[in-house]
Amino acid sequence: MRGLQEAGLRTGDHVLFGVRPSTEAAVLMIAIVSAGGVLVPLDPKMGDELFASRMSMLAPKWVIAESVFYPIARHGLVRRVFAKLGVCMPPFAGLQGVRHIHLGRRLPGVPAGLSVKDLQLRGAGANADANETLQPEDPAMLVFTSGTTDDPKAVVHTWRSMQAVLDITGSMMAATEQDVVYAREMHLILPALFAGALVVVPPATRFSPRRLYEDIQRYRVTLFFGVSSELQQLTDFLHNSSLQMPSCVREIWIGAAPVRQSFLRRFKSVAGDAVEVWCVYGMTEILPVARISLQDKMQYVGRGDPVGVCVDGVVAKVSAEKELILTGPNLCARYFGQPECHELATGDLALIEGDLIILLGRKKDMIIRGQVNIYPELYESTVEKITGVARCAMVGIFDPQVADEQVVLVVELEAGNDAVAMEREIQHELRRGDLRIDATALPDRIVFMELPVSGRSGKVDKQILRQRVKDHLQCELQ
Repeated sequence: MRGLQEAGLRTGDHVLFGVRPSTEAAVLMIAIVSAGGVLVPLDPKMGDELFASRMSMLAPKWVIAESVFYPIARHGLVRRVFAKLGVCMPPFAGLQGVRHIHLGRRLPGVPAGLSVKDLQLRGAGANADANETLQPEDPAMLVFTSGTTDDPKAVVHTWRSMQAVLDITGSMMAATEQDVVYAREMHLILPALFAGALVVVPPATRFSPRRLYEDIQRYRVTLFFGVSSELQQLTDFLHNSSLQMPSCVREIWIGAAPVRQSFLRRFKSVAGDAVEVWCVYGMTEILPVARISLQDKMQYVGRGDPVGVCVDGVVAKVSAEKELILTGPNLCARYFGQPECHELATGDLALIEGDLIILLGRKKDMIIRGQVNIYPELYESTVEKITGVARCAMVGIFDPQVADEQVVLVVELEAGNDAVAMEREIQHELRRGDLRIDATALPDRIVFMELPVSGRSGKVDKQILRQRVKDHLQCELQ
């Protein structure tokens, strides 16, 4: 922290942060916000246009990133190679008017600047007290809502709201010095460290259920978090290998995407009765919101998706339009550049029975895949620029095989075009061509059919379309 201050970081400076989850990353994050900086996590899969839009909005003054990311972000050929692997590092190396601090050995493409080791030397022996001018309502972190939108919003969390996030999560976790917590999410890592638990941060590589199982055994993990799509893979691995969850595990949290009862039944068969399983509901603006046990979720027989009872301090209500409205000490202060936020309209349709929140659907046509929100309209206009495409629509279809939504691109072709050839062309354009889109929004399937429309405007009726796509995919399986 003192090294950052000595280097010239000032209260309120935006710091673009490109360090993969690790204990070192946690230390750096604490140092940045304690010195008065505002942490801005770097999204490694952001497209160039979206990145430019966000950076022009935030105007960061500092970049702290791993050296290895710079050549990936700077060189076109290298970027294309890594893009094929799903890593679309935005061109942060070329940002103008910022100071760069790199972590690790200096590599080709790393701009002139300090290293993290330089900061450590500068701060050695100096008083490391936090910036005394900081106030509870000062911004500590700016986080863009997961995924992409043509109107990007940065969520502003203050010292007060961030402390509430950590306090609530820590209370829920109830970790002790005997616990081993396996997580890459900072709101889990920090409370676990504060409680004296050992924290194991998995490598930032493609998820492997075998590695997760082996890590749980090797480190004797007692608590870990996973999204449903990852835990679906773990369930399949354990089932196919005739294995059970290691006996050291006492608690598992599932979140970031809807958790279906059909998946939980399979997961329980390999998790065993001794493991406490919680499904956690929350969002970037307010985290966590509610949680429900596996048993209670499985026993629910009503309509909708029960997400649990609000955690301490969070208050939920439903508007006249049935939209879920939330407030609480962990609510963000505002969106960047917008007025103060006192309550959050979530966009989720819901009802509240007693204290139980039950989700009924999404107000807007958003697709959630894994931990990413995808806004179809941002990409549909790009697809329609491809020669031969008359119209298109992107919909999410839940696939129980992977316990996650699959992105299906539905294309209506202009007359005289061959579907097989067009599929190859569309895949090429979206992945490697001039019309390349963000890796997180690439479709899992492309289906060719006439799009249903409704109303005088001729707008695509996505409710009807989803059902037609489901029927089409079901016919393919028969």
